[in-house]
Amino acid sequence: MDNHRPGDYIREPVEPTFDPAHEPAHHPGGSDRSRVPREPGVSEPRDTSAFATIRRLIVPAKKVFLPKRRTRAQDQPIHEESVPAPTPELRERQRGPRRRRRGQEPSPTSGLSIRPEESRLLVEVGKFRIIAVGDLEKEIYHGNHHQLRQDLEFLKQHDLIERHFLNLRRDGQSADARRFEAITLTKAGKEMLVAMELIAEGQRVYSGLVKPREAEHDAQLFRAYLKEAQQIGRAGGTNLRVRLDFELKAKMNRALHQARQAESDRDPKEIKVEVARLFDLQVQNDRFVVPDARLEYDLPGGGSAHLDIEVATAAYRHGHLAAKAKAGFKLYISDGDAGRLGAAVDDDHDLMSEILSL
Repeated sequence: MDNHRPGDYIREPVEPTFDPAHEPAHHPGGSDRSRVPREPGVSEPRDTSAFATIRRLIVPAKKVFLPKRRTRAQDQPIHEESVPAPTPELRERQRGPRRRRRGQEPSPTSGLSIRPEESRLLVEVGKFRIIAVGDLEKEIYHGNHHQLRQDLEFLKQHDLIERHFLNLRRDGQSADARRFEAITLTKAGKEMLVAMELIAEGQRVYSGLVKPREAEHDAQLFRAYLKEAQQIGRAGGTNLRVRLDFELKAKMNRALHQARQAESDRDPKEIKVEVARLFDLQVQNDRFVVPDARLEYDLPGGGSAHLDIEVATAAYRHGHLAAKAKAGFKLYISDGDAGRLGAAVDDDHDLMSEILSL
């Protein structure tokens, strides 16, 4: 009988050999230990071979999948054909009216860069002496309140305009006086308009506030002017100019004084009628009938013409309004004043048909 020692029955570990042809495919999530052969009932040894070390270096780490949270909008299918491409008109409407920037080069006469809206604002205020801010916003800035405020602040900082907060006429119903904001030119603003030649030939420019109690009435002249200016423009009239009442009165009084000096023995009433005829106006009750404003313009075929306008208030008497209408003036009145006219005016249907609403 052969002699056997206990060490003869201990199995030596067999080092596996690497054969690429028989290398099992790697499955994500699987373990590399499954590639080490082991006997049944024998615990799995830690793979410390050089091959296992190499695999741990070249096999990328397992990626962890973390799904992103989807929003409700992402869950909805997007159909490109259902979303129309924006047209140039749509993009322009979304942007709104563009604010024209100031020029990089300042004006050589004023040293300031004046925007077109600011130029027109200064010109219109200079022609009428005073205009309400609400009318400027509606006519020149087309309701753009923010842009108007920026321009007013700019003009005010450079001492070109003055802002006034004036009382409206009381209607007898409200105890508190209502106020409105209006704009006038400063002397510097008037001088700048003349220097920059922004005023039409023959147009006079005014500055400063005169007769604050009549400011509401005078500010309404701009509204009446706009209505007539549109019609004059449609008829082909050009170079529209405005003559306010005190300019007409000054010219007529000067002409009257010169005529009386030249013909001192002539009847003063006859001289007054002749002077009124020179200005295409009338004399009633030995007084000149002068409009609030006269609009002068050039005709398409040559020559010139004019139109006289009057803005009435609730303080006008029947005789006063009748004289204005008889002289051929275009009569305007605000809705608030129209409701407070006297009974004599309301009963005169022919006169009321002549009065237009502002």
